[in-house]
Amino acid sequence: MKRPPTDYTLDKSLGYLAARFSRVLLRRINAGLTQSGLAITAEQYSFLVQLWDRNGLPQGVLADKTAKDKTTMARLAAGLESRGFIARLPSPSDARERLVFLTDEGKRLMDEATVLVRGILAEAQQGIDETRLEICRDVLRSACLNLHT
Repeated sequence: MKRPPTDYTLDKSLGYLAARFSRVLLRRINAGLTQSGLAITAEQYSFLVQLWDRNGLPQGVLADKTAKDKTTMARLAAGLESRGFIARLPSPSDARERLVFLTDEGKRLMDEATVLVRGILAEAQQGIDETRLEICRDVLRSACLNLHT
């Protein structure tokens, strides 16, 4: 059975291209973290960088910011907490809510990891002018907002 002609190709699919870039980037970050002796994964880095940006976020907000479900977020947080990179404390306004903080050890780790990750991102963006990068960021933000429920 012959397929009808279509304009759809993977190289035009925003989803395919975004997912492929993400996989390539995460693989590269994981390799760099391992080679540098930094004991975290790219997934853990994406969690910690949220705290690097704004320490003391509620665990639920971190789940939203990293697009993780609450179970995955709790597992990720527990692993980082057991290794001394974060501390989870009850919220003063709601004891059921846990606020997440980078520890001093977590901050030291992030100092090193952030230099590494920024270097990899700079390499990925090499030769792409800032105008095109900003358009790409805007398109990805808009697509995420379109799908956010």
